[in-house]
Amino acid sequence: MKKTLSLLVAAIILVLSAMPAFAVVSPTASKEYKVIMHNPNGGSGSYTTKTDKDGKHATLTAHPKNGYEFSKWVIEGDYVLEDGELTDDVISVLLNSDIHVYPQFKKIGSKSSETGSKITVSQNTSSTSPKTGDNTIYFAIALIAAAVLAFGAVGVKLAVSKK
Repeated sequence: MKKTLSLLVAAIILVLSAMPAFAVVSPTASKEYKVIMHNPNGGSGSYTTKTDKDGKHATLTAHPKNGYEFSKWVIEGDYVLEDGELTDDVISVLLNSDIHVYPQFKKIGSKSSETGSKITVSQNTSSTSPKTGDNTIYFAIALIAAAVLAFGAVGVKLAVSKK
């Protein structure tokens, strides 16, 4: 009887340890995206972030130096403009990837000479989702635990029928 009880306890422990095999992994698991601010000569930019159920949001604020005015934002990466326009000095974006942010400034009174680097803007156009994990090992443990339980039940039945 002690052997039977030991087998059942071992089987229960194995089954409980395999529980993560049945856990659902979210395909849209939240990733910590970064905002990388690049500041040109005519001023600087700052940002604040918050993360909620929809993802990571960033509020971008331009700070022109004396003699300069803000012109526009140039943002590299995958994002959604939530509030404002790229020509507003304060905007809000939802991040879908890391983003590089370049506030652009121009001298007050100048027509179009902007300070800052030449920027090329790119966006992630991939149609595949990021891989979130592999649960193969947990599935294997669950199968082994089920086999142990099945053999344990058969062993208990045989032991009881021999008495």
